[in-house]
Amino acid sequence: MLKDMPRTPENMKTVRNLRMPLYAAAGLAAVLCAPLTGQTPAAGHSPAPGEAQLATITTYCTDCHNNVSKTAGVSFDGITPASIAQNPELFEKAVRKLRGRVMPPPGNEQPDSKAVDALVAYLEGSLDKLPEPQHISDKEVLHRLNREEYQNAVHDLLLVDVNAAELLPPDDTAQGFDNIASALQVSPSFIEQYVHAAHNIAVEAMGKPDARPQGWSFKAGPGSQLTHVPGLPLGTRGGILAKVDLPADGEYRINIADMATHIWGNGMEYENPLVVTVDNKIVYQTVIGGEEDMKLYDQVQNGALDRVNARLKNIKFETTAGPHDIGVAFRRQSFAESDDQLQIFEPGGGQDRSYRVNSFQLLGPFDVKGLSATPSRNLILTCDPDKDKTKSPEVCARQIFANLARRAYRRPATNDDITELMQYYYDGAKQGGLRSPGSQGESSSSFESGIREGVTGILASPFFLYRGQRVPAGLKPGDKYQITDLELASKLSFFLWNSIPDEELVDVASKNKLSEPATLEREVKRMLADPRSKTLASNFVFQWLEMKRLDDVVPDRDVFPYASGRMDPRQDFKTELALFADSIFRADRNIVDLLSASHTYLNERLALQYGITDVKGDEFRRVELKDSARWGLLGKGAFLMAAAYPNRTSPVLRGKAILVYLEGVPPANPPPNVPTLDDKDIGTTKALTVRQLMAKHRASPACSSCHAIMDPLGFALENFDATGMWRDKDRFANTAIDSAGELPDGSMVNGPDDLRKALLKKPEQFVQTFTEALLTYAMGREREYYDMPTVRKIVREAAAKDYKFSSIVLAVVNSDQFKMRRVPQPAPAANKQVASK
Repeated sequence: MLKDMPRTPENMKTVRNLRMPLYAAAGLAAVLCAPLTGQTPAAGHSPAPGEAQLATITTYCTDCHNNVSKTAGVSFDGITPASIAQNPELFEKAVRKLRGRVMPPPGNEQPDSKAVDALVAYLEGSLDKLPEPQHISDKEVLHRLNREEYQNAVHDLLLVDVNAAELLPPDDTAQGFDNIASALQVSPSFIEQYVHAAHNIAVEAMGKPDARPQGWSFKAGPGSQLTHVPGLPLGTRGGILAKVDLPADGEYRINIADMATHIWGNGMEYENPLVVTVDNKIVYQTVIGGEEDMKLYDQVQNGALDRVNARLKNIKFETTAGPHDIGVAFRRQSFAESDDQLQIFEPGGGQDRSYRVNSFQLLGPFDVKGLSATPSRNLILTCDPDKDKTKSPEVCARQIFANLARRAYRRPATNDDITELMQYYYDGAKQGGLRSPGSQGESSSSFESGIREGVTGILASPFFLYRGQRVPAGLKPGDKYQITDLELASKLSFFLWNSIPDEELVDVASKNKLSEPATLEREVKRMLADPRSKTLASNFVFQWLEMKRLDDVVPDRDVFPYASGRMDPRQDFKTELALFADSIFRADRNIVDLLSASHTYLNERLALQYGITDVKGDEFRRVELKDSARWGLLGKGAFLMAAAYPNRTSPVLRGKAILVYLEGVPPANPPPNVPTLDDKDIGTTKALTVRQLMAKHRASPACSSCHAIMDPLGFALENFDATGMWRDKDRFANTAIDSAGELPDGSMVNGPDDLRKALLKKPEQFVQTFTEALLTYAMGREREYYDMPTVRKIVREAAAKDYKFSSIVLAVVNSDQFKMRRVPQPAPAANKQVASK
């Protein structure tokens, strides 16, 4: 009997051979389940629905996934169509593996492509028909604003630019995203930091007439500072443009970092005219270098450096409170080819005799002279009792708080809201002499102090810091309900703008019209066209592709001198990726164009990194790429460098990145204690290529199955070094780069063009992966197996609309996951055990 045979690989191969009777009527081969029960099919037997597809699993998967071996804890013995409904989570995992062609593992006997496609279609169709109410959440989780949302919300509410990373603790992430409600926990120290941040922001928004001197430091980004910096006056080169919100009118001072740093006067031969500007108006200018400074070195010697650098210190100017652009730059001059004996490593040449502004410090205010009107004050103080004598300070305060709370709380303010904020107002106004609510004769300073405290209360309120949905009355546990229009507006704005709703959105929601299909579609398209939707590119895309790893990959100066230090390309890579993704989204293009688009955005530094020599200046501009190897995400420096090490490429990391972020097929976790390439004994002192190093690393059977999937994907990008620069030869091993490989489906690839074509053969796979990430980001909760039917439905509907970005966004917004909730159900009562006495 077959069922009594030991399940060795040899016996299982024999079993497979015995399981292949021919279905003449159907004209296809199918494996019967009869061998599992020791029975043979009756004459004229017609396969039941799904039997032929499930036979593929029986034939090719049960060698490992059987009741004896139970590899990964999974057994497919005795599988039937009913098994799918009994364990949908398992079969969603199976579908993912099959779609990515990572199961059966490479090296094992493989079913043909049509059989796999038929099996995937059957499993997905079966899973999509299952009644799964879990995709509509019933969890009561308050959703805290993360740092990015907080920062954007403060700007949109008060027109104050803050760096939330300096004010608030880091956010935890789940599935790569930092807006997952369950991961955004709060501790007592969090609360203290939020209250402290609220106070500081309120002071910055309102200004402070008794402000004490403080300091701000500004550092230059990477680059040589040979070209114009956007935002600084025309006719300047290099320098730093700092945007700062000043607390009061008065005198401020600037100290610029030393430029004369060499006791032998290196670089002092030529004049470097320097200017300091406030809102593009020159407030100070001097010259560093030139004949007079050379004389100081020749004649004075001791103290010459201090006398030159003294011109960069204690630069005084007067200005008003509010936002200002402070610039320190050089007047642009012509410059000649370097006369140094050795060429500098930096692409495009180095600083040579032209100086660079490394940093400067701003101090003040000194001699405070009051508070001028600022955009933030004008936005907040919509009612002024000094100007409108018909209104008391208390009436004005109520009007101001009602206006701000409506925006901050994402709903009309209630009487209880205003009453609470007025308590903040009275506490703040006491310092001005206010004795009781409604008293007259209040000074302007006490009124503004009260408003400042009220703004602090708004920013520290749970209604500002948290989002949630209220359960309607009269529903039973487990009942479904649609979130309110105001809740929908809030959810929509944090999805598309990463910030609070604007007045138009709140107004539509207050009239209960947002949930109307035509209105909702109109608002979504309006919001996508708004500049604030750029956060989908700069925030969502960065988290989907896990660009935070880019911060950890600091280029090794010894290996990549042309891409380290001042020429570190990582910030430029981030800018390029954000502009590229935004261009696809904003033009409402087919989302697959993220893989195939032939344009990008470059400045001179990045263009030189890509081998392009006709782009000049620091400003990014759209460039049509002649080299197809750079098309789409596969050619972007950010994607390539985030999946590398500081000193070398990593086919494993790049292959994994493609599997996870582009194909949605995470590989299995590596076995424990796997040594790195550098730790292994390679048995030679000769420089080896990464491919040669990897050959021994993946020789172990425990490693080979996964590496056979990841490595060909990564090796196809091996012509790009760890910094994303193209190379034809490994300069250490002095051998040509070998980028050839065989993908799990048997197709051969050799380079990024072949790899891109292989991915584009199944565009729906990439669209599904993108949609999974976008749905997770929009829901604000972890994606689960029961969300996959919705994902597939969105992909099918988007296919009819050429996978346009807006069609996917609208489908996500109209999904049950986004708009619906379930009434929480009580947890099952724990079994009580009564101890016998």
